[in-house]
Amino acid sequence: MLDEPYRWLEAVGNRREYIEEQLTTGSPVVGLTYDDGILLLTIGRGQRKVFEIYDRIALSAIGHPADIEKLRILAIDAAHLEGFNSSATDVTLHRLVNFVIGPVIKQSFDEIFRSPYIIKMLMVELSSKSNPNQFYAINYDGSLRIEQDYEILAGTEKAENEMLKRLSEMQTGNPPVLERALKFALEVWAIGRKISSAEDSSVSDDEHSEIAKMDELTLHNLIKEELKHGAIEAAVLQKSRISSSKFRLLSKMEIDTILKGWL
Repeated sequence: MLDEPYRWLEAVGNRREYIEEQLTTGSPVVGLTYDDGILLLTIGRGQRKVFEIYDRIALSAIGHPADIEKLRILAIDAAHLEGFNSSATDVTLHRLVNFVIGPVIKQSFDEIFRSPYIIKMLMVELSSKSNPNQFYAINYDGSLRIEQDYEILAGTEKAENEMLKRLSEMQTGNPPVLERALKFALEVWAIGRKISSAEDSSVSDDEHSEIAKMDELTLHNLIKEELKHGAIEAAVLQKSRISSSKFRLLSKMEIDTILKGWL
């Protein structure tokens, strides 16, 4: 097969189609900047999806649970080895993604005789004195999107495009407080979920755009419906946190208090 490039390209195309089909039903992930750091949010059904990697670095993903766990452990091991051999300040998201996670995912995708990772990852790093917040969306083929204010994951490209468009419209002026950021994130999540579930050949781009313009009441009803079978999972990288680790999972009580009277 390696002697026949067109067959290799066909095999890669088949892998891409297979992975995208597997990811379509994944619960979206939203990451955005708020006034005291970074918020990561999704709605899950039992399988945890938001993790601490190192002091100022966190991860979330959609995809096969075993693949998520493999890459999570790889990222943690690489970060702690770097911190031990050098220093905590040398552990950066740029190094983890470009020299560890990205190459591993790309190699797995390119080698057609082994199973690819069925995964999309969102890795974030809290700002330091010399660097702003960093958001890295890593695709199943190792390609990257890099942002400084927000980033998302969804099961389909159209869902991601509409989620990003909605986030860009919401991001005006100074970063929101945590309460408002959490509500922003849930609304964007609902848009991604709705578009991903409506993704088929009979749905036009215009119809996807109309879904993305759903009013607040419709979005809230969609979120309520999802919460009958799942639960909100949210975590922050919090600048004001005193410890070296800035990661903190939001408790159910904290989330319920923020959303009381809103949902």
